[in-house]
Amino acid sequence: MDSVILPVVKNKGGDLTDIDNYRAIAVSNAETKILETVILTRFNEVDNCDRSMYQFGFKKGHSTGLCTSVVKQTVDYYLKHGSHVFVCILDFSKAFDRVNYWKLFSQMIEEGSDVCVVRLLAY
Repeated sequence: MDSVILPVVKNKGGDLTDIDNYRAIAVSNAETKILETVILTRFNEVDNCDRSMYQFGFKKGHSTGLCTSVVKQTVDYYLKHGSHVFVCILDFSKAFDRVNYWKLFSQMIEEGSDVCVVRLLAY
């Protein structure tokens, strides 16, 4: 379960000297990739019926491009029908960096996730 942590630029057009413009990724060995695939497959089998039809992230066959398309079509529809459109856009670019993982793991256990899987994720 060895991994190498590498920095990756978040915004290539941004300040490359700013430490907040980087995120860490783990380059893992083949065994870890197999384990990740098994865990993801298991979660998809268990969780799939609980996900909202409006969720785009972390869902097979969905992407941010699809989400953007839905927003554009919705705005176009209301503009063509003479309505005003008000939009609130939030930038969650740093949200992943600020996740309290121990709180997340505790919540996963409280909601009935397999303790062994949570332990593996924590490791």
